Amino acid sequence: MLYIVRHGESEWNALGRLQGQMDIGLSAEGRKQAAALGGYFEREGISFDYVFSSDLDRAFQTAKLATAWMPVESITASRLLRERFYGELQGQLLTDILEQVPNYADNFGIPMTHGMESIEGMQERMVKVLMMISKETNGAPALVVTHGGAINALVHKLTDGQAGTGQGKIDNTSITRIAWDGKKLSVVSVNETPHLKEVRDTFEG
Repeated sequence: MLYIVRHGESEWNALGRLQGQMDIGLSAEGRKQAAALGGYFEREGISFDYVFSSDLDRAFQTAKLATAWMPVESITASRLLRERFYGELQGQLLTDILEQVPNYADNFGIPMTHGMESIEGMQERMVKVLMMISKETNGAPALVVTHGGAINALVHKLTDGQAGTGQGKIDNTSITRIAWDGKKLSVVSVNETPHLKEVRDTFEG
């Protein structure tokens, strides 16, 4: 079973600025979310012999914080687990982007503008890297920390468009479970956030 986790809130998530593959760190809230995820794993007795992460700092730090209590020998970082590359749109405010390219997040089957990576290209690399990970771990529980757009596009691909991109949000540090039967990947659950209530309660209190 693959536990696919979106990174904790980043500094630019809080500002409403599109990151793409720019290397932005976690906010204070994001660090709380990642630590709470680790607490949830510990309470539920969920631990991992294998931990993989996007090589971008917001994902890698989430992986470290969420597994701090586990005897994890190393975290394998991969460029293939990065967020979608948004080209010239990276670094801009989402409000401004929506005026320029209203369908920037779900522009399937059309030529890309602004130097963006296509959704189909992102889906292909996500399926590729997760199949590689599944074969390497041989079905053992593995944690994979990546990005919201990448997870949404993956879910869309694996469900033949029944869920995912354009049909729901992937929350920071949410868990999406993906099964591997030795041949193909399938979605078990999407956007689980049982640990975030305690973060909200602490933050609001």
